[in-house]
Amino acid sequence: MKRRLTGILVVLLTMGLSLPALAASLQVEPKRLALGQPALVRVCLQGSPQKVRAVFKGRISALAQGKDGCWYGAVGADLQDKQGKAVLRVKADGKQVAAAKLTIFRRDRGIRRLKVNPKYLKLSPEALARYKKDRAAVKKVIKSFTPENYWQEAFILPLNSKVVSLFGRRSFVNGVERSPHGGVDLRGATGTPVPAAADGVVALVRDTYFAGNMVLLDHGRGVITRYLHLSQALVKPGQKVKKGEIIGKVGATGRVTGPHLDFGVRLAGARVDPQEWIALSKKLNARLGE
Repeated sequence: MKRRLTGILVVLLTMGLSLPALAASLQVEPKRLALGQPALVRVCLQGSPQKVRAVFKGRISALAQGKDGCWYGAVGADLQDKQGKAVLRVKADGKQVAAAKLTIFRRDRGIRRLKVNPKYLKLSPEALARYKKDRAAVKKVIKSFTPENYWQEAFILPLNSKVVSLFGRRSFVNGVERSPHGGVDLRGATGTPVPAAADGVVALVRDTYFAGNMVLLDHGRGVITRYLHLSQALVKPGQKVKKGEIIGKVGATGRVTGPHLDFGVRLAGARVDPQEWIALSKKLNARLGE
């Protein structure tokens, strides 16, 4: 197949992997993934499989058939994945039909330094118990998998404002290094309406210790968006929302230094750069004809 995406055409036999009967070709863009970067997957198959999945670093993404008859989807490297070589596998109706070796590397995304109330560094027993419950509730949503697709158009940034803190920056809180920033911080005054980045279903609404008022939206195919530090949530779990529909208001709840929106994207559980995901969602939308 001569035409290819920017990236690589993986011919399985050159990798020493056996070529399954259904496999034709697998393309991945890009083949070198920075931690927190999403990649576009295209696989053209013989036959008529009912279910096609991409498995990368133990995380599952659903692929959908595009206008050209090939199958499209996305995978991502989490911020804290191990660097080096990793294998992307594609399964059709439960059987492996293609595989590709990708390289994961660390990109220097800079540093941010925050000064917050000391209570967020040394937790009281009550705060610790609350945090553990918050984490379990969020983890349950992230580990869930909805193969259906809810979004029909490319994603958008919830606020048309300045990004004041980039995704993936190493975070030092009161001088102590914490987990890297898993989203992008968007400037906004308290009370500014926050729209949904795409069509989806409300998966979680919760007042959390660190993230404040939080909304998680499930968009299907393993894509989940998060909206943190809200002054108010305006939706309920199970509610269907449309792209651009107001789901909450900007606030300064939880561990913050001022009002803003922390917007994040999970791709099959992996934390990926929201701005890169938005760009990739446009490519997916064009190829799927949705």
